Formats: sequence, C-alpha cells, structure tokens
Amino acid sequence: MQMDFAKEITVLRFMQGYGDDLVADIEPQDMCKQPVVGMNHPAWILGHLAMAVDSHAESVGGTPQLIDWRDRFGFGTTLTTDPADYPAKSELIETWHAANDRFIAAVSSASPEDLSKPTLGPAALGLPTVGDYTSFSLTAHTALHLGQLSAWRRADGRPPLF
Repeated sequence: MQMDFAKEITVLRFMQGYGDDLVADIEPQDMCKQPVVGMNHPAWILGHLAMAVDSHAESVGGTPQLIDWRDRFGFGTTLTTDPADYPAKSELIETWHAANDRFIAAVSSASPEDLSKPTLGPAALGLPTVGDYTSFSLTAHTALHLGQLSAWRRADGRPPLF
C-alpha cells in the first residue's frame, strides 16, 4: 500500500507560513517570555516542532540530525525563560524549515513497508501505523502547537493573525 501525502504536505507548508507570520513581530528577546506561568513560549514551540519532525523522519527512512535537541525540546521537557538556554530566533526558524524539508523528503520516499509498521509509544493508541502517525505529524501536530503560539500572542497582548 503506497500512501500519497501530497495534501498533508500542502497543509504543512501552509502551517509553516502561518508559523512564520505568528513569530514575525516577536522580538528575539521576547521568544522566551511566559505571559502565563507554564505556557509554552515561542522558542520552545519552534524548537519542539523542528525536533519532532526530525525525530519522526527516522521512522520513514530519514536520518535524524537534531538528536541533541531532544533534551531541550522533547515532550515533557522543562521550559526556562532564559534566552541563553535556547538557540536564537533566526536559528530556530531556519532549523524548523530545514527539518520540515528533510521530513517531507523522507515521507515522499517512504516505502509501503515503513508506513505499515506499527507506531511505537503513546501515539499508537490512536495512530496504529507509521503512515497514520505521519499524517498526524504533517498536519495536526504542527497545528496544535501553532495554536499554542497563537494563544501565547493573545496572552502577551498581541493581535490574532488568523
């Protein structure tokens, strides 16, 4: 069974543009602000999105390049408000874009065997195959975290964009 992810890739590219718009007016020194205690801030969100697609690319035949980002941006990591703990805004954006490009390349050449493998971890409960999880990673995961970024903007007194 070959899966075509063209629509999901279009959604990811759209969401990437939306994410760029969401952070365009955020000054680099504000990337780690938490207007609400415990809220994911822009630096963590962008780093997490990059790390997540980079990690998922491995399940579809890609080679992860952001392994050292997992301790800072993985699920359940502790955020800080110190900008020195995170890459610069420009690096976060560039790394997220590059990780999306690598993920799309890996997904586009994934074998039917890779896509039919079982999903590992908690996501397996609702997304039983790597193909199912790939659809989620290309669309809903990014949308979920960009929703957090949109909420961060509102909590920080910024206007909505969409």
